Amino acid sequence: MLASESARTFEAMKDELIRSFPGQFALVCGARLVGVYSKVDEAMGAAARLFEDDTLPQGTPILITEIALRASVRVLATPYKRAAPAAAR
Repeated sequence: MLASESARTFEAMKDELIRSFPGQFALVCGARLVGVYSKVDEAMGAAARLFEDDTLPQGTPILITEIALRASVRVLATPYKRAAPAAAR
C-alpha cells in the first residue's frame, strides 16, 4: 500500500510521465501534479515557494520524485514554517 495520497497520485500518472518527462522530477501535492522540473533542487524550490506564498497550508504533504521506473530520488515531506526566534518576535 502506498503511504500517501501524493504517492498514489504519482503512481496513477507514472506511465504517462515516464513517456513525456523521463529522468525529470515531479512535484505532487495530494491529488494534484504541481509541476515537472529538470532538477530536483528546482522542484524543492518550487515546493518551498508554495508554502512561503501560503498557496499550500502548513502541514500539507508533498512528494518530489524522479520520473523513472525505479526512482533514485523520492522525497515525502510535510513542511512547516519554523517559529521565529524569541528575540525576533
